[in-house]
Amino acid sequence: MAVEAIRNLLNQSDKAIFDVKNKLKEEKDKGISKVKEQLPTQEEITSQVKSNVCSTETAGAIDKNFNNLKDKVNGIKGKLEGGIKKLQALKAKLDKITEWMEKISKLLVALKSIILICDIIVKVLPKALNFLTGLLANGFAIKKLSDLIDKAKSKVENFKASITSFTKAVLSITAAASIPGLLIDAAIAALQKIINFISSLMSILEQLYLGYLAQCNLPSDPPINSDGSLNLGLIIDGLEQNEKTEIIEKIYNANFETIGYRRYKA
Repeated sequence: MAVEAIRNLLNQSDKAIFDVKNKLKEEKDKGISKVKEQLPTQEEITSQVKSNVCSTETAGAIDKNFNNLKDKVNGIKGKLEGGIKKLQALKAKLDKITEWMEKISKLLVALKSIILICDIIVKVLPKALNFLTGLLANGFAIKKLSDLIDKAKSKVENFKASITSFTKAVLSITAAASIPGLLIDAAIAALQKIINFISSLMSILEQLYLGYLAQCNLPSDPPINSDGSLNLGLIIDGLEQNEKTEIIEKIYNANFETIGYRRYKA
C-alpha cells in the first residue's frame, strides 16, 4: 500500500514539474520582463509635465499628459504585479513538490529499517525449517512453510528494489524542481526591481505635476470635471479674477530635487 502511494506521488510530482516548466515558458514568451522598454524615461516625463508657461492651453495639455502617463505607468505596473502572482503560484507548486519529496525520503528511511528486519527473518527461517524437518517430518507442512519463506524472500527483494528505485526518483525530482525554482526566484526579483523603478518614476511624475500647479499658483485640490480631469478653465479664470500675475518657478537639479526658485511677472 505504501509503495503504491509513493509511486503515485512521484508520478504526480513529475507531471507537476513538467506543467510548471511549460507555464514558466509561457510567461517568458509573453515578454513581461521587457516591459521596462515601454516605460517613459525621466526626460519624456519632464518634457510632458513641466513648463514655464501658465496658460489655459498649456495647463490643459499638462493635465492630459499627466493622466495619460499615470495610466500608462500604472497599467504596466499592474501587468508586472500580475506576472509576479503567477510566478509565485508556480513557485508554490514546486515548494509543495519539494515538501512531498522530503516526506517520501523520511518514509523510505523507515521502510528500509523494516525491510532490513524482514531480510534477517527470511534468512533465519530456512534454519528453522531444517529444525522442523527433523522434528516433525511432515512433508505437507514443510512444503507449505518452504513456499511461504520463498514468497517472503521474493517480496523482500521486491521491496528493496522499489526503495532503491524510489530513492533515486526522489533525488531526481528534487533536482528537477530546483532548476525552475531558481529561475522563478530570479524572474520575480527582476520584475520587482522594475516595479521599484516604476515607483520612482511615479514619484518624479507627481512631483513635477505638483510643481507646475505650485508654479502657476494652481490649488492642490482644483475643481474636477465629471471624468476626473482638472477643470483648468475655471482655474485660470479664478487666477485672472484674483489678479495672480506673479509666477514662481521651482528650479530642479539633475536628480529632480528642488534647489531654488525663480520669480517673475506673468
